[in-house]
Amino acid sequence: MADGIAYLSATDANGPTTPSSSNDELSAEKLDDFSSPSWRKRSRHFLVLSSAGKPIYSRFGNEAQLSTLMSAVQAIISTFADMSDPVKSMTMGQHTIVFYTNGPLYLLAVSDRGDPAELLRNELQLLHSQIVSILTSAQLTKIFEQRSNFDLRQLLGGTEGLIDHMVDKLDTDLSFALGSLDTLWIRYKLRERIGKALLAARPPKGLLYAMLVADMKLVTLLRPRKHSLHPSDLHLLFNMATSRTFLTGEHWMPMCFPKFNDQGFLHVYLSYISPHVALVLVSADRDGFPALTQCRERIYEDLSSDDALQRLDDAASQRALRPSELGVTGLLQLYYRNKTLVQHFGTRFDDSVDEDQRRRIINTYKRLRLYISGGGLNPLRIIYHKCESDTVLAWQSSSFELYATVAPTMEVKGMIRLVNSVLEWIKNEEDHLFVVNAPSY
Repeated sequence: MADGIAYLSATDANGPTTPSSSNDELSAEKLDDFSSPSWRKRSRHFLVLSSAGKPIYSRFGNEAQLSTLMSAVQAIISTFADMSDPVKSMTMGQHTIVFYTNGPLYLLAVSDRGDPAELLRNELQLLHSQIVSILTSAQLTKIFEQRSNFDLRQLLGGTEGLIDHMVDKLDTDLSFALGSLDTLWIRYKLRERIGKALLAARPPKGLLYAMLVADMKLVTLLRPRKHSLHPSDLHLLFNMATSRTFLTGEHWMPMCFPKFNDQGFLHVYLSYISPHVALVLVSADRDGFPALTQCRERIYEDLSSDDALQRLDDAASQRALRPSELGVTGLLQLYYRNKTLVQHFGTRFDDSVDEDQRRRIINTYKRLRLYISGGGLNPLRIIYHKCESDTVLAWQSSSFELYATVAPTMEVKGMIRLVNSVLEWIKNEEDHLFVVNAPSY
């Protein structure tokens, strides 16, 4: 692995390690070519290639087996570029095809689910950011300026699991589309107790951010008073934190935060302090690992001195609230986004909702959000969407966005009453749902 992107595991006697997926996981979906029935039946595909047509990444199928397809994509993009009319999207039958170019990288998304082109383009931009987080824009530019036909897989080797995980999350989690942070529901006093432990650990020189993360959800965050990380950068960080590679030991690795500075690395310390909770420390000091290890020990000892760490892990193990815990009946799933805090929470799906329906509901949420956040003189405030299996309501005000799903038998008036009851519950629980007063230094 090239210098600058090795992932160091402090407890691994064999030296540097890289995030990876097991061979069993890879064998079924990473060995197909684009002519195989199993590859073609996938509803969505994400491909990345270089401007020279070299394969870089495919969510499904083996990049080498897809080289012919990649070359065709490169030819299409180059042809339109030569005409001074860059191709952005096209429709072929039931398939929407979206192109996105950024520097030396060409990205392609294909969907047969009727996904809007704008939605797919936003997801391609997130995929590009994931790659930049591993390499930096500066390194990408330099590599392809020196060798336009360079095989970037040499530098990304071992990180495919991270990229796959993010692409899969795009399909099942609304966090990326909302552009806000998912937060863990815990009692305010416990969150405050944890924040004080982070602050009392005496942040070492070079530390920029300290946070606790549970299953892509923010527990609390310690940051400089006048600085904050963009939610999309934190999504990339949380995606890495939830990789199974990092569940044991201490890890120290460089990471680029594209919205913060896409030209260079910061350095990330990651260690799970309980089975479900990761401590993440972001530092500007590339030699800061020993000091951050000591900081981790102080935080762990502080939270273990009473029942705070156990209570936190118990809350994290629940992952998300059930719809019934919001004090209403008939709710199948809900997301609520606080615009001021740029944070959100989502419930689990009701047990009656199967996997396919869950994906379709998430996709409906994403589409409706495009409509209510599209701007214009008269943006939509409320959208009521009904189909055979469920009814979805999207509602935005000056302070919140809400997306809720109920059974199709519920009448409009009943759904409005349900949502109003949920809003009242959220108002009463706000301090427990969100990170309201994050500590700073």
